[in-house]
Amino acid sequence: MGKKYLSRVGSLIRYHITRLLLESSNDERLQQVNITDVVVNRDTTRAEVFYSLLGSAEERVEVQAALDKAAGWLRSELAPVLRLRNLPQLVFAFDPSLVQGERIEALLSQLQADGVLSPDASSSVATPSWSVADASVKSADDADADEWGDDDDWDDDEDGADDDWDEEDDDWDDDDDDDDDGPESGA
Repeated sequence: MGKKYLSRVGSLIRYHITRLLLESSNDERLQQVNITDVVVNRDTTRAEVFYSLLGSAEERVEVQAALDKAAGWLRSELAPVLRLRNLPQLVFAFDPSLVQGERIEALLSQLQADGVLSPDASSSVATPSWSVADASVKSADDADADEWGDDDDWDDDEDGADDDWDEEDDDWDDDDDDDDDGPESGA
């Protein structure tokens, strides 16, 4: 199957599983789950459903067991909605990105509390004091161009216009907008 099709099927499965867990699930543990991504294999027989959950390791184990138990119910609820020839088997996997983000946020807060990091530094990206434009290093091609008086930004007629683009013929077809020159001009 094509990547676009697999991506579309994955996003549909993600949407419907999220909706089912929030609206139709009787298990309160499943209502706390965030579905982060769904990856469908090439023959659409298996879908890895990645989820995240803020909580302890014990809660994650309980939620994993509850999701594995609910996989058959979710699959039966997805079948009439998706109407695929092969409805993929749902395999749930924990996505640690949300937990890692929470841990990084806690570390930044601790550094701010200790005075090591200023409060505005955590929200902005540090930029270097120099830039590539400031560097005065030339490549071998630039050195040759300077030696011969050439440069890469030359223009034959020196009118400053990009000669590859004809402003009057911008419709990208074979017809020329200038009807005054050509054998098709009516007479």
